[in-house]
Amino acid sequence: MPSYLVEVKKHFDIAAQRRARSVFAGNHGSVFKGRSMDFDELREYNYGDDVKDIDWNSTARSRQVMIRKYIAIRKHNILVLGDTGREMSTLAPSGETKADVAAYCAGVVSYIALNEQDLIGILFGDSQYSSRYGLKENRAHAEHFLNAYHNAVKRKSPRGDFNALLGFCAKSYREPAFVFAICDTTSAANLDYAILHKVTARHDVIFIIIEDMPLTSTKTKKRELCDLEDGVKLPLFIRHNKKLAKAEENFREQQKKDIVAKLRQARVMNCFVDSKANAIPQILTVLEEQKRAHRK
Repeated sequence: MPSYLVEVKKHFDIAAQRRARSVFAGNHGSVFKGRSMDFDELREYNYGDDVKDIDWNSTARSRQVMIRKYIAIRKHNILVLGDTGREMSTLAPSGETKADVAAYCAGVVSYIALNEQDLIGILFGDSQYSSRYGLKENRAHAEHFLNAYHNAVKRKSPRGDFNALLGFCAKSYREPAFVFAICDTTSAANLDYAILHKVTARHDVIFIIIEDMPLTSTKTKKRELCDLEDGVKLPLFIRHNKKLAKAEENFREQQKKDIVAKLRQARVMNCFVDSKANAIPQILTVLEEQKRAHRK
């Protein structure tokens, strides 16, 4: 069983660890989980302070009501939302399967969350089945759901339905969370923005969109390509047609522009990932953009 967190950590140690240390810090309101034993300051009581914090010994000495303040324990809820429809079993531009790239992206998010001591969980599924792993601050828990997420993608799986996952997220997750939605370009192009609005009303959302391998890519010239639905092979003369290659390139560029425009209109940050190699820089870049957007 592969360790996604170990694989991600190797790349963070080399290129991005300094940037990853506090990428969630101060981005949005944390979920209050209690009070720690770390003393912060002793000050005069102000209206609205909890009377449980009154330090009676200091109050008696100073003849003013004094309270002891502690550093609160605050954690973010980090939720990965993953598509496991059969479309994710096809290839990304790098030649890796989209499922491999998606699981690696989920590993990057999990690594950052655990590094920040946040709570991490996942909801993944297709048009017929879904699986849910609760929010925990636990490395073994993260490794378990990352492998389950990757293994859920099969060529014979039902078609994906990312809108259904978004709808389930909107109904089932009441506490504010930071949602990382991982899907392919087809799912992103067919988003139901009424459902997405329900999610963004409560949660911060970032889309990580896994790109598709172009049918006319030079990387697939020596490989057989088949239709995912009926297994019909794509003829070589079509795959080597230069006009078709240009038309496909223009279509994919316009598709990306449309997706970005609609997500920006919905105030949702996004990034496109074409391989595991560029997953870390793309995710860190969109997190920095998210941080700057919250400061404005």
